[in-house]
Amino acid sequence: MKKSFKMLTLTATAALSLTFASQSFAAAGFTDLGNDAAKDKIISLQERGLVKGVSAELFAPQASMTAAQGVQLIVNALDLNLDLVRFFKEPKASDYFQNAKDDAWYADAFIIAAVNNIGLPADLNPGKVLSREEFTHMLIHAMEASGKLPMVNPVVIDIKDGDQITVDYSGSIQRALSYGVIALDKDGQLKPKAAITRSESAEEIYNAIEYLKAHPGEVADGTLTAAQGADLIGGALGAKAELGEDVAPDAVLTREAFIDLLVRSVEKAGQLPLINPVVVDIKDQDQINVVYSGSIQRAIKYGIVQLNEDGTFGPKTEVTRSAALEAIDKATAYLKAHQAPAEANAPITAAQGADLIAKQFGIAVDLKSFDLNPDQKATREAFTHVLVQSLQKSGKLPMIKVAPVDIKDGDQLDALYSGSVQTALNLGIVKLDADGKFDPKAELTQAQAADEIANAVKALDKYPQAK
Repeated sequence: MKKSFKMLTLTATAALSLTFASQSFAAAGFTDLGNDAAKDKIISLQERGLVKGVSAELFAPQASMTAAQGVQLIVNALDLNLDLVRFFKEPKASDYFQNAKDDAWYADAFIIAAVNNIGLPADLNPGKVLSREEFTHMLIHAMEASGKLPMVNPVVIDIKDGDQITVDYSGSIQRALSYGVIALDKDGQLKPKAAITRSESAEEIYNAIEYLKAHPGEVADGTLTAAQGADLIGGALGAKAELGEDVAPDAVLTREAFIDLLVRSVEKAGQLPLINPVVVDIKDQDQINVVYSGSIQRAIKYGIVQLNEDGTFGPKTEVTRSAALEAIDKATAYLKAHQAPAEANAPITAAQGADLIAKQFGIAVDLKSFDLNPDQKATREAFTHVLVQSLQKSGKLPMIKVAPVDIKDGDQLDALYSGSVQTALNLGIVKLDADGKFDPKAELTQAQAADEIANAVKALDKYPQAK
């Protein structure tokens, strides 16, 4: 390790318990692989000096793996190092991991892993036995953080026991499947909580290395275009991420534009209950495009992003691939923890629609003033009218000059509601279908109402002075 400090020396005891350590045993071939499914891959890795046995002849393929062993394996296999890093003081493993011992055999690997930002938790227990999902998450994060991967557009794969996967790992697992690093069993299951064996971890490492060889870093950890960011989001959420009309597909994505796109996609894909977040003080708020400010506040509330230590957001910073994937993973985790209710596609009553509006915007909605029966089903035209009028009466939405939009089924629209519908069309709160129709009499579902409210929240971001 070409660093500003010396490598630690392994004791004989540590060497015997160390998985894939830097100490070599003669490559005479392991005698305990038998019919192991990963036999050929293990032998290939051994010949390349990337895995070692527990002795000169034994590999112990079915033995479990600790976190310390897993980190050491990943650091060695991906050739992570500190060659370009200069320290003001000698680094210690305990500087990064509270449970690490600075004189342990794994200390150097932990320092390298931390400095290369492969996403290990500060409270990582070196002796903890790793599960399949934990090791896979570590490996995928290390591959991506090392900046060696090209862009991919992952297809969401159905995992039969996906409900057992820790939500924070689900994005990494999906990408591992896309990269071919792991595969589901014949029953379509991953068995995420099962302890990973030395054989399984070696097979994942082999597959990861082969994928990297076949896909040299065409993009590495460079910036993303708007189209690439939309593809990443769409692949992770299983739903198309729609770029705004003012966003050029080839434009480099800034942090504010990416977070806005991600938040809107999450809210649409998950049919999330709309929230009215407590406004967080952002030190460089004056640099944020007002169109994106609402999405950024909600992203902070969802836990998708955090402010920098100095309280700034860095809205104009160009977003990198690894930063985008980290945010997407957090968004996916939030979605899984806040599943849309089963009644999301059921029609709502006028009272339920009014309640959604009132809770989101913190305003009173009086259905009597709209001459609506609280128990009747909410139609698209009536809900849109109540939403627009309530926002304007509360002062949250100013009166605007409306450019009339041609509605093909405008003759079916109640004259009382036409002005509000035109306003909503102008603001992007509602859209016409592919045939240019509004379908005013259609009963509105909870999901559709939530989508309309989300669009209204974005529309209000253009009028911060009205709030």
